[in-house]
Amino acid sequence: MAKKLLVLSAAIGAGHLKAAEALCQAFEDFSGNGEAVHLDFLKYCGPRFSRMIEESYYFITKYMSGVYRLLYEIADKPEAIAKRNQILLALRKYREFITEYKPDVILSTHFFPASVVSHYYHKYPIVNGVILTDYEAHPMWVYPNVHRFFVAHPGMVEELTHLGAPRERIRVSGIPIRPEFGQAFQEEEYRTEKGIPEGIPVLLVMSGGNAVGPLNEVLDALDRVTGDFYTVVITGKNERVRQELEAKKGKYGFGLKILGYVEDMHKWMGLADLLISKAGGLTVSEVLAVGLPLLVVKPTPGQEEANVRYLEEHQAGLYVRNPEQLGSVLMELLGNPVKLSFLKKNALKLGKPNAARTIIEKMLEIQEKPLV
Repeated sequence: MAKKLLVLSAAIGAGHLKAAEALCQAFEDFSGNGEAVHLDFLKYCGPRFSRMIEESYYFITKYMSGVYRLLYEIADKPEAIAKRNQILLALRKYREFITEYKPDVILSTHFFPASVVSHYYHKYPIVNGVILTDYEAHPMWVYPNVHRFFVAHPGMVEELTHLGAPRERIRVSGIPIRPEFGQAFQEEEYRTEKGIPEGIPVLLVMSGGNAVGPLNEVLDALDRVTGDFYTVVITGKNERVRQELEAKKGKYGFGLKILGYVEDMHKWMGLADLLISKAGGLTVSEVLAVGLPLLVVKPTPGQEEANVRYLEEHQAGLYVRNPEQLGSVLMELLGNPVKLSFLKKNALKLGKPNAARTIIEKMLEIQEKPLV
């Protein structure tokens, strides 16, 4: 059995990092005495460059969404991928780390390091896999020297095959999330633990790992909703946003708790009746695992829009076009417990809480390194 796992991610959005951490945990739990190392590839290769890329991503997705959509569509062209690979070839630190650590298996949760692993495969022929962390396939994930491509749902197999990935190397696993999301949930117990009132609907509001999104607009829309409900807002690592919301908490006419970064997201999702958030691949996977319907407001153009389409097609979530429509949609759902229950059941059917372990098991089944 493989003794060393290397998981490569990139801090462009929090989801890639969370998926990588789930894979490391699953490998260590499954292998018993195995060692797993997670590298944020951008920061490892160049901290300043990583910071610039991450800040640019958040700025563009927040203030220039049309530009981001254009970049996403341009990346759909093979010549753009080839150009990106030319840039990646210069990454010396990857070669140094591989020589020193000598991993048995490499997994990539972002296309940036996946391209490097593929390019250097002939020099370092290590069993490797790529995990697509959204609900739609895209050419930027497809590279030749990959043993396994792991996708979120069966519909992506045909998409990925059409983009050039060999069908026999594709596995439907789901997107890796922490094992806590797969455990039995005790809503009343969680509400008591967190000091959340029982007997009324609880709305969970998030806006990405860096609190990018229309949190103020969402809360203003909720203030126009009639009926009894309680709201929990999680701002992640953006302490400035948390403080700003806390300062004006008293202006709202509904019960409200403001939190920053939390380690036990599974409990907050487990006690909620509805999540209002963006539609990152990891967030979607987490809510499906716990059976929590998702109302999506202002998704990031490109991959998040594809994630929303998946939720809508399977009636596990709703796309609210703008915060102004949020109030009417919420009043309809809160006044219709049957529909809300229908959304919950559909979400739970789609969930794949054991995706991380599935991926590890499938990778460890590969005995031969040469690709055929």
